[in-house]
Amino acid sequence: MFADYILKSKAIFDSRADEPFCGFVAVKDNKIVSVGHDMSDVDEWNGSETVVLDYGDKLILPGFGESHAHAFYGALEIRGANVVDVESEEEAVEVIYEHEKDSGSDWVIAFGWNNEYWNVKELPTKASLDRMFPDRPVCVINEELHGMWVNSKALEICGITADTEIPSGMGMIQKDKSGMPTGYLLETPAMKLVLDKAFCFSSDEEHELIEEYFRTTASLGITSISNLQIHEVLMEDIFEEMDREGKMKARMSLVASINEDMDKLFAMRERFNSINLKFGGVKGFADGTPMGYTGTLIEEYSDRPGFFGECYLDVESFGDRAAVFEANDIRMRIHACGDGAVRNTLDIFDYAKAKAPGHNLRHTIEHIEVIHPDDIERFGADSSIIASVQPDHMWSLKFDEHPFHKILGPERCKHTYPFKTLLERGTVLAFGSDHPIAGLNPMNGIYRAVTRLAEDRKPEGGWSAWEKLSVADSIKAYTIGSAYQMYNETITGTLEEGKLADIVVLDRNLFEVEPEEILETKVVMTMFDGKVIYEKEVDN
Repeated sequence: MFADYILKSKAIFDSRADEPFCGFVAVKDNKIVSVGHDMSDVDEWNGSETVVLDYGDKLILPGFGESHAHAFYGALEIRGANVVDVESEEEAVEVIYEHEKDSGSDWVIAFGWNNEYWNVKELPTKASLDRMFPDRPVCVINEELHGMWVNSKALEICGITADTEIPSGMGMIQKDKSGMPTGYLLETPAMKLVLDKAFCFSSDEEHELIEEYFRTTASLGITSISNLQIHEVLMEDIFEEMDREGKMKARMSLVASINEDMDKLFAMRERFNSINLKFGGVKGFADGTPMGYTGTLIEEYSDRPGFFGECYLDVESFGDRAAVFEANDIRMRIHACGDGAVRNTLDIFDYAKAKAPGHNLRHTIEHIEVIHPDDIERFGADSSIIASVQPDHMWSLKFDEHPFHKILGPERCKHTYPFKTLLERGTVLAFGSDHPIAGLNPMNGIYRAVTRLAEDRKPEGGWSAWEKLSVADSIKAYTIGSAYQMYNETITGTLEEGKLADIVVLDRNLFEVEPEEILETKVVMTMFDGKVIYEKEVDN
């Protein structure tokens, strides 16, 4: 039997060992049929129709697994304006206007703002958007997807007035002294008042957006995606149709809301069970985010004495529901950013397992931005709890201006983004981006995990430098870690004989370059299911 492809390189990282090796990967149909650690037996796979690709010193590795993304939001972000790098409200409006002035779209949808990084750190208002967009509705979703900035036209179309209220403790519609909405909406109940109108697309528009999304993921070497529902948006019908038509360009795990009816969840489990599209459980929120002052903290916010944030889930409110999921083999993925939310989630998992013992569902805590030292020991190989973490959440323009310094204070800041500590406890790390909250490129996450530096390359040595990861461990978290999180570790995540041929080639060997070069690294080839779905001209 001859191979369809033979990929050669002096640097192959299989996500099993800790160093690359010189050798080859042979692919037949959609599977890896041989991984050679030298060239002694490569000729037996080389037939007259075999395509031999010699990548020299470039790095060959398993396709990246994006463990936490919001695919439809990500597709909108790829197409829309992103204002993550701006330094003022006015600059954000200018960037959005330049991007959208000729688009002709009914709604202007943009992403990425965070007033904490602006020169004037006040929340934005509708007034600045109104000056440039008096007649078109605008919604600008913030960096964390937990807040939104809209103009007067959007408020008008969505019927948001001085009398509009949302449930207490579930975010807010900010209002000025006269009681009128300012244009700032916080958390899902408020944001959905706008999103339900802004996200009304035709089927053709939705398909076009997702096809563009897959072109982007392919160009970044991403071959598996956990697509988590947010604001009740999942778009599963589109992906089902694309799977049926053979148009999927990544293996996708669909994660529904914990609020879905159990019968629908059972139906989803039966409906989505192909090799490229499957049901991945349910997602819930134990809190919001500390930067939005909706994260649950064990001790009070350092800059708000007596305030501990908002608690969305704990054992009392959710334990019995969690036990039902446990008993029915439905895994849970719980968003927990604050240390109080992480503790509550650990308590929920313990309660559910005690109520319905005998299941090993790889429940997952998402984000873990800060953790109390007393709870570290509750993670580890015996707990079966996966840490789905996003290294690029550490991003900030200037380290000294990161909001956590004032929100958490110096002692709690030592326990932020605890990647190395979790790994040393035997916890499976599954890396992702939370796109569009952070950029989709895995190089950003690997760089941040390895250096723990802000954009100003501070602090010297890295933020809590003892939590830095090696290049090998970072890649493993983005490959076999994410595959394990998606229950795909037997079919992908490493380069091994018999596994599916999901492979990426980078333009340099990450193990041989300075950390800053990680950010410059590009994908030169992506193979999905044995087919080349992205290829960039290679300079030999």
